[in-house]
Amino acid sequence: MTVLIVFMLLMAVVMFALGCVDQRKLYWKADAWQYRNPGANEPSDAALGVRRASFFIGAVVLLVGAGILKAADNSTVYSTSQVRSVAQAAASKLDEDSTSGIGSSFSATSDVYEAVNEEGGGNVKIRSAGDDEYELTNRKGENPVCLTVSVENDLNLGGDEPWSHSITTSVDDGPC
Repeated sequence: MTVLIVFMLLMAVVMFALGCVDQRKLYWKADAWQYRNPGANEPSDAALGVRRASFFIGAVVLLVGAGILKAADNSTVYSTSQVRSVAQAAASKLDEDSTSGIGSSFSATSDVYEAVNEEGGGNVKIRSAGDDEYELTNRKGENPVCLTVSVENDLNLGGDEPWSHSITTSVDDGPC
């Protein structure tokens, strides 16, 4: 998004500069080559004035568009409470996941990343901060929240459910 905003700002500067240039000279440098008799096709003063106004209007439209995109980009940057709510929703989803049976060994890492990405809609970054800890931040790497996921795999060969696991989660503000 930042690249698009910078591009729009650069285009606004170019359009403003083109609006400041003498439009008759601009015609002779940029457009006259297209005609067999460029002098006969030279635009009137009114047409050159409209062209100049179009450049200025285009520059203003690009500036306004860049401002709107910047505001939209800032509105999707999550606060600490929003990052915490994503972590809590992911923790709830993980707490619900309890399976048993043959081959139900559970690896938390991929499920944690999947749950956070699903709940955060791409607005939350996640990184492993240790064995059972995951640090969640907003897209800009700010407002950290620590999600702790403990998995206990149980092997019970004599029972109906030979393999099961239990998941315990906790969410704390601040970095892990």
